[in-house]
Amino acid sequence: MPRHTANSRLAALRRTFLSQSDRGGRASKGRRTATAVALMVMASASLALACSVPVFRYALEHWRPDSYIAFVFNSGDLTAEQQAAVDSMQPLAADGAPLTNVTVTVIDVDTDTDPVTQKLWQDHQSEQLPRMVVQSPPKWGPPQTIWQGEFTAKNAAMVMDSPARAHVGKKLVEGESVVWIFLECGQPEVDDSAFSVLTSELKRLQSELKLPEIEEEDLGDLSVNPDALKIAFSAVRISREDAVERALVEMLLRVEPDLMDDELSGQPMAFPVFGRGRALYALVGKGIAPEVIEDASQFLTGACQCTVKAQNPGVDLIMNVDWDGMVIPTEPLDEDLPPLAGFSGFGLPDDNAENTGADETSASVKEPEVLLAQTTSKTNAAHNDSSESHDVVAATETAEAGDASQTAASHVAASDAVAAPSAGMGQNVMFVLMFLVVGVVVASLFFMPRSS
Repeated sequence: MPRHTANSRLAALRRTFLSQSDRGGRASKGRRTATAVALMVMASASLALACSVPVFRYALEHWRPDSYIAFVFNSGDLTAEQQAAVDSMQPLAADGAPLTNVTVTVIDVDTDTDPVTQKLWQDHQSEQLPRMVVQSPPKWGPPQTIWQGEFTAKNAAMVMDSPARAHVGKKLVEGESVVWIFLECGQPEVDDSAFSVLTSELKRLQSELKLPEIEEEDLGDLSVNPDALKIAFSAVRISREDAVERALVEMLLRVEPDLMDDELSGQPMAFPVFGRGRALYALVGKGIAPEVIEDASQFLTGACQCTVKAQNPGVDLIMNVDWDGMVIPTEPLDEDLPPLAGFSGFGLPDDNAENTGADETSASVKEPEVLLAQTTSKTNAAHNDSSESHDVVAATETAEAGDASQTAASHVAASDAVAAPSAGMGQNVMFVLMFLVVGVVVASLFFMPRSS
């Protein structure tokens, strides 16, 4: 069986889920089975949206990063210096389009009457003003606070960029398939052992994995000659205690909803980052193993089994990179579409723990290279993903009107979305195939022999 099929993608997704549930020891066997079925349904439903372009390259050309929102709370007007810091977080292109996946909203705590933003301020208030609260795009439920502290030009710059992210962005723009971010746990022997396993396996996979053959009908989704594509992996190692990388660390710890649990907090983690700075998921502790690393690598270098970003795993990071200026998209961008309400009312509460401002400590990038020079222009996450006949609108907003996190969802334009089936395949045929696949999978789960 070909390795780059929906089965390969499904295996990676199911392994991810099982590793999450097993490491916490909390999920029942029935719950694991139910979730596995759900993942199978998702994989089956996406068959008609397949594309032979590798996942990492399709994501680089077509998936725009989801938008974070930075709330700046102040009493009265900002000073000229403070307003300049706000402007630095949301630069514009020559045509006036935003270039970053961070939207800044300034709130005057003396005059604001919006009950939602007032609740947000109550949850994060401080006598120190102006104050910045940065929240993630809604992924596992309500947006999460990834950083809060005094609003200064220095802290604004730290949220927007860091040496590790500049390194990752440079490698991805240069055509590297995946850059792995290794987050140390602080125990040298454990970190060294896990990092050695990761780098050794990446070296092996880089020489053994093969790219899928690009089909002629998919050449329009690729802006470069297929012969120019390559499989290349690297890893960058950072410390959890590095103040310059504080915002990045907090973003990584929210790639999955349980990474900050006590049983996981003292373990090393590895995150495959691809596309325009999208972290696929986390490999934790003993999960940093050859077979799991291979699963993730096969998925990201294999054919894109679903071109719809919202139906793929992963969370976007804040990346200070002019993706559109460095990566030529193959299709013109569509106009922005209004966000649609999605499932809400579930997920984690905001993390209100205090994060201190960054100091002068340098980043712990263990593989120093020339950092990305062109970082003044930034990604436009407010635009929609675009590809030929593959556009989706997917945005989430919280269920509680009084929850301050609802504000973030209302400010973020949806960027992912649903498209028509592949050319030549009618809807009826697609659904018949989908239900046949799902039926076989469900039947196999119920009738397979059970172990004692």
